[in-house]
Amino acid sequence: MNIRFPHLTTSLVVVLFALSALAGCATVDQKIALTYTPTSQPSVKQGSEISVARLDPPSATRNSHDQWVIGTINNVHGVPQANILSDRSIGEWISAALLLELKRSGFTAAYATSPPPSGDRGILITDINAFLNVNQGTISDEIKQELRFNVDVFLKGVKVKTFSVASRDSRTVPLSATAEEKELIMLHSLQDAMHQVIPEIISLTGKK
Repeated sequence: MNIRFPHLTTSLVVVLFALSALAGCATVDQKIALTYTPTSQPSVKQGSEISVARLDPPSATRNSHDQWVIGTINNVHGVPQANILSDRSIGEWISAALLLELKRSGFTAAYATSPPPSGDRGILITDINAFLNVNQGTISDEIKQELRFNVDVFLKGVKVKTFSVASRDSRTVPLSATAEEKELIMLHSLQDAMHQVIPEIISLTGKK
């Protein structure tokens, strides 16, 4: 007499399929592009000169291929499995966006390679702290991002104010988070940061 267990057979097939899929989907490092697109309309050029410098954090690291490590991909238990990489550092990304926004706001802006910035008006970006984490789930991924830095404003070589900028976001995406989704959350973060920075700089420097 043959005894059949159709439900057990089906369950075994599903388990075996899932295990084979997991075995073939090892988590590997993923590279993304750190880009910036302004969201506001440019102002009429006024000609005010301003310089921008930055202090990169000592925690910034590169891998053996000279790529910057800007985040991690974690498994369901929160254990890091791979790195998120970019060809440019977080500091370079921030300072390039700030220069672009300052130019669009009427300044003649230039990057200063060594702080403190010189000239009548100067900006120094310090205490850069950023992370981009992807927590992998069984049916979805959660992307968590935070960006923080300080801005020192100088007038004629004298620091007149330091203010802090912070932007954070988290979102859940079905299945696996793509590179484009990671790039988008980083872009929105920096756009939000620039919306905080530019009005403060204009107010403090007088833009005359």
